[in-house]
Amino acid sequence: MYGEGMCAHYLGLSDEEVDRLVERLSGERPERPPEEPESRPAETAAPQYEQRELDYPQSSQSSERPRGERQLIDVYPKAVSPVIVPTFDTAVGVTALAPGALERADLAWGYGTQWNPQPIFNTRIESADKPIWRASMEHDRCVIACRRFYESSGTETRVSERTGRVIKQQYLFAIPDMPIMFIGGIRRGDEYSMVTTRANAAMAPVHPRMPLILHPTELTTWLGPAYMRLADRSAVPLVACKAG
Repeated sequence: MYGEGMCAHYLGLSDEEVDRLVERLSGERPERPPEEPESRPAETAAPQYEQRELDYPQSSQSSERPRGERQLIDVYPKAVSPVIVPTFDTAVGVTALAPGALERADLAWGYGTQWNPQPIFNTRIESADKPIWRASMEHDRCVIACRRFYESSGTETRVSERTGRVIKQQYLFAIPDMPIMFIGGIRRGDEYSMVTTRANAAMAPVHPRMPLILHPTELTTWLGPAYMRLADRSAVPLVACKAG
């Protein structure tokens, strides 16, 4: 339906959840202290993909749900969804995410163009200097918060239980110990696009590309002038399982 792009579906967060996440990431609310003292990994070092140090927001309806169950919001291209955007120029960046450095913006997933009736919802990081992406990649990078994302296999198929037709096998991707996944994005006005890079070993059997997944310690790098050093995502420990 949406051409040859990848990742046309992810499980997002509600507006309220993103608001609370922004507060925690920018230091507007204290983080839950760790049980034992530990040093935070430096941005220049390979991060350990674990996010237990952050007090992640639960669903706004969590008090009415069984413990551990979160609100699931399916997001597809053209949908308007909450995205974390900086209040500063990403061509300049900041040394730390202070209060007020981030905010929530409700944006439509996909860049509209005159030559394509469907939105362009993925952006290759290697194509940062192309005219359609250049200004956004330089000045308006953003962050997509989600719980997990889906991708269809390029070779594997299955029979749909609903229609009886042969369809592509879809996989769900997540990261152990990461209740919320951060993905690099770009913004143009009221639109956003998900940035992708070359697939790592976990993603490659399903698709040659993968979302630009970020650890919380890498957010200031992504939102600053040295963002290209994050193009290699080989260390991201994705886990895949069949969906549907």
